[in-house]
Amino acid sequence: MNRRLMRNTTIITLCALFSIFSNHDALAQARKTGAAAAAAAAQSSGGVGVTVKLLEITKVRTPDFSYSSSTTEANIIPGEWAKMLVRFDTDADWTDQVEMRFYIVVKNSKTAAYTMLTGTYVYSDIPKGRNHMVAVYLRPRTMDRYGNIVEQVAVEVYSKGDVVSSGSFPVSNKPWWRTATVRSVEGYVLDRSQTPFANIAGDNYELPKGK
Repeated sequence: MNRRLMRNTTIITLCALFSIFSNHDALAQARKTGAAAAAAAAQSSGGVGVTVKLLEITKVRTPDFSYSSSTTEANIIPGEWAKMLVRFDTDADWTDQVEMRFYIVVKNSKTAAYTMLTGTYVYSDIPKGRNHMVAVYLRPRTMDRYGNIVEQVAVEVYSKGDVVSSGSFPVSNKPWWRTATVRSVEGYVLDRSQTPFANIAGDNYELPKGK
């Protein structure tokens, strides 16, 4: 009688252990399947991974170039340009295109008036990588007219109509450029390729897409 009871107890215990291990294996398999499905979903989502890493604003003089010609001409008084440099990273093997919208607020030292100068460019065929560079400029004449003091700058990056990244200098957590009440003027923000700086280390920068 005792032997039969011990045998039944052993069988019940083994069945319980088998059930526990089976459930554990099923749970582990479900986790693996769920993780694989999540990875597949992330891979097939086709999201644009673009991140603005750094914004810089500096003033630079108009460059002079040396060339072989019977006529030589140099800048008598080199003008001073405002340069806005954007560094950004991309995660996709190739990013088809992104639209960048630039905002530069300047102050006129004579009138104390503020103006926000804006410009938009589309950059295409960007390979995966870090520290891609885009630069835009304000001409010396633009600064003479609207303001020679750059107060703040910002950039928004759009893909398929949605904002995927943005940045500002000085750093701000709020998109101040959307609620700015100062006068806004479009058309004076020039991509680097539209300036005399285009002939200097041009391969280091992204180029705007042709229209």
